[in-house]
Amino acid sequence: MIWLYGRHAVLSALKNPKRHVAQLLLSKHLKDLEELKSKYNHQRIETTTPEALSKQFGPDAVHQGIALETEPLASLPLEDLIYQNQDSESSLIILLDQVTDPHNVGAITRSAAAFGAHGIVMPRHQSAPLDSAILAKTACGGVEHISLLTVTNFARSMEQLKKGGYWCIGLDEQGEQPIHKAPLKGKIALILGAEGKGLRRLTKENCDLLTKLPTNPNFPTLNVSNAAALSFYEYNRQNTPKG
Repeated sequence: MIWLYGRHAVLSALKNPKRHVAQLLLSKHLKDLEELKSKYNHQRIETTTPEALSKQFGPDAVHQGIALETEPLASLPLEDLIYQNQDSESSLIILLDQVTDPHNVGAITRSAAAFGAHGIVMPRHQSAPLDSAILAKTACGGVEHISLLTVTNFARSMEQLKKGGYWCIGLDEQGEQPIHKAPLKGKIALILGAEGKGLRRLTKENCDLLTKLPTNPNFPTLNVSNAAALSFYEYNRQNTPKG
């Protein structure tokens, strides 16, 4: 079992029929406490105090007076994700190459869900844990709307995506062309690397194209979650019918 906290993360999880809930904790100081208790009366609900929640999750946890104990969502195998979108004219799958900060992965998940991406793929090791409460909180409910999965072999997964009709495009400061000039229509696997290290050598070699954001050459670096959001917007722009 895992814990989620924060209003958006918890309420989105409660709306997800795939979630198996153990208990819902609500602060007795919530203004809409009775409304929440009435709405989710089919769940096991316990009232508590903000202090007790802060003690349970840590003083820095922004729990907003609400927390949920639940089973983790089942992880979808990559081949199933590819199969689900085999008949789609366009599909965006994001690969995160050793992005370990759950805040960044959560922010990327939120943006990916907002722009309609179909999945986020990460290596099993050297990645933020999928069951992180911080990740779910930062994603503001996005984890309920997009498949997050881990793979054993990152390079082999890129090959699987290529065989499934995806073009693998890596985002790199030394990319061959700015992203707004890169062909992003159709099925795209967009690969982003960890802050500081960027994409690993083997990952770069397995990309069909390396592209970059047109940032200030004197200060080219963006937070990976910001770079991801801009890239998702460009993908969406190229795949949205005009008129």
